[in-house]
Amino acid sequence: MTAHRWRGTFVYLGALAGLAAIAVARFGGLPFEQAAPTVAGSTLPAGDTGGSTSGSGPATPDATTSPSNPGTGTTDPSTVTVGGDVAQTPYGPVQVAVTFTGTRIVDVQTVQAPVGPESSQIAARSTPVLAQEVVSAQSAHIDTVSGATYTSEGYRESVQSAIDARG
Repeated sequence: MTAHRWRGTFVYLGALAGLAAIAVARFGGLPFEQAAPTVAGSTLPAGDTGGSTSGSGPATPDATTSPSNPGTGTTDPSTVTVGGDVAQTPYGPVQVAVTFTGTRIVDVQTVQAPVGPESSQIAARSTPVLAQEVVSAQSAHIDTVSGATYTSEGYRESVQSAIDARG
C-alpha cells in the first residue's frame, strides 16, 4: 500500500517537472534570474550584478549592447540599472530593477514578486504588463492591472524609488 501512495507522488512530481521545463523553454527563465541588481536603491552599470547575491544572474544582452552597434556586446556607458526599494504588500514583497539609457527607461525587470499559490500566478501574469506600461509611460504613473491591485501598487512604488534614485 505504501508503494502505491509514493507512485502517485512521483507521477505528480514528474508532471510538474515537465510543465516547468515547457514553461522555461517557452517563456525563458524566472524574472529574478535576469534581473541585474538586488540591492535596493543602488545604481549599477548594466551587466554588473554587484557581486554574488542570491537570486541574481547575468543582465540581459540587450541591456549591455550599444544602441548604435546592436549585438556587439560593447557596454554603453550611459546605460545603468537601478534597483528600486522593496515595496511590502499584503501578499509579499515587490521589487524591480529599472534600466535607463540616458534619461530614458528602456527595461524593467522584476527582482521580487509575491509568492504563494495564487500570488505567484497573479504576479507572473501582471508583472510583464506592468513593465511594458512603465516603458511606454516613461514613469511610474501607470494603470493598475485588473486582479493584481496590490502587486500593481507595489510595482509602482518600487519603480518610483528607482526613478528617484536615478535622479
